[in-house]
Amino acid sequence: MTERSQLLKAVIICFSIFISGLSASAEVTVLKFAGLVDGTGELLAQRELLIEGELITEIGDHLIDKYPDARLITLNNLVAIPGIIDVHVHMAYGLQGHSRGDAWTELMATPASERLVAATRHARQMLQIGVTTARDLTAFEGEDFDLKALIDSKIIPGPRLFISGAGIHPLFLPPVNEVKRRGLVSIFSEIARQRAGAGADWLKIFATTGSADDLSDTQNFRYPEIVAATEIAHSEGLKVAVHSYGPSAVRDSLKAGVDSIEHATGMDDELLDIWSKTKTVYVPTIDHNRYYKDHRDEYGYDEVVAQNLMEFVDRNTATLRRAHEAGISIAMGSDAVMSMFGQNTRELEWFVKAGMTPAEAIQAATVNGAHLLGQGHFLGRLKIGYAADIVGVTGNPLDDIRSVSQNVTWVMKAGDIVVGDIVVGDIVVGDIVDLDTENRN
Repeated sequence: MTERSQLLKAVIICFSIFISGLSASAEVTVLKFAGLVDGTGELLAQRELLIEGELITEIGDHLIDKYPDARLITLNNLVAIPGIIDVHVHMAYGLQGHSRGDAWTELMATPASERLVAATRHARQMLQIGVTTARDLTAFEGEDFDLKALIDSKIIPGPRLFISGAGIHPLFLPPVNEVKRRGLVSIFSEIARQRAGAGADWLKIFATTGSADDLSDTQNFRYPEIVAATEIAHSEGLKVAVHSYGPSAVRDSLKAGVDSIEHATGMDDELLDIWSKTKTVYVPTIDHNRYYKDHRDEYGYDEVVAQNLMEFVDRNTATLRRAHEAGISIAMGSDAVMSMFGQNTRELEWFVKAGMTPAEAIQAATVNGAHLLGQGHFLGRLKIGYAADIVGVTGNPLDDIRSVSQNVTWVMKAGDIVVGDIVVGDIVVGDIVDLDTENRN
């Protein structure tokens, strides 16, 4: 454990003792919305939720009559959806202040303590757009562990996190002589055990090249290494995510039984058919290349790079369309870094452009993400017994996905209101949204 982590642990213990002394019995709250859209994309017949502590305990109408002592929050201008789940972020990739035009070089020169501070900012930005759960897939020096501890202890606000620690990447392997002596299979197995021992939830494997302005797909690691790491990870309770910018590592990853494949483009029909017969989830991460193009001055990218990035977006979108048609499970991951936080959910607009309905896009960002994280019993739905992670949006999200990606105005995480006003009593805020359904009295 680093000196920074030891100090952080001491702070968290002291703060937790303080908070526990202030804790009171769970408050009962009735939330009244214009409508409820479940993570399955279904419009529910009711429009009220009973919240007790951190959980949804009842769904219905006229619940305040049944629970007259409950706090009533009336949000009749909003439609509720489950908290959004972003399954691919890099929260500790952040700078103090604005980039001077070479963001990646600046990031590598930024101390871990400053990257952690940036991560706390990113955590708040994600809550503001309705992301209540996220999977962080690689931090350099354990910042993700520190961030998760801070959020879990309620020292800072942020989404609940599932983390991987540092990924298995060619740049972070032992020296060449040691690799030759021990072999990659042995090294991969050891790294998997190390991540499990450190408390990670996931193991990340960079099986190909490709990142930022590098749009290549050269395979770094093959089936023997991937399957060795996956078997150890699964035996230790970790799941495995594989980075593959094109099709080159997809077949080996599917054969190894990994849990998700990130970014991949260009798979032929045969490979998509093989994939469709597995439980491996596809996380396409389309929008981050649009972001790099729009923010190219921060990274020092020229017009040629910008054009290449948007060509990759087109390939990525086309691949998503074909993967969806093949019946492959899709989850939403933004691959947000640096100044992209707060734009995470723009990924959903590409999902709709690729042929998914708004309901299917919502499912990808809720139910599918929850299942990928092993939390399908607790997250991703407006359902009794599930976490009170609830997002209020303006407009009808079943008609226009931009209601989700651009019009979040109210957010609850684990029963706590973290974004938006608290409107108590029989005050109606705005007009009731017309969802063209019955039972809206």
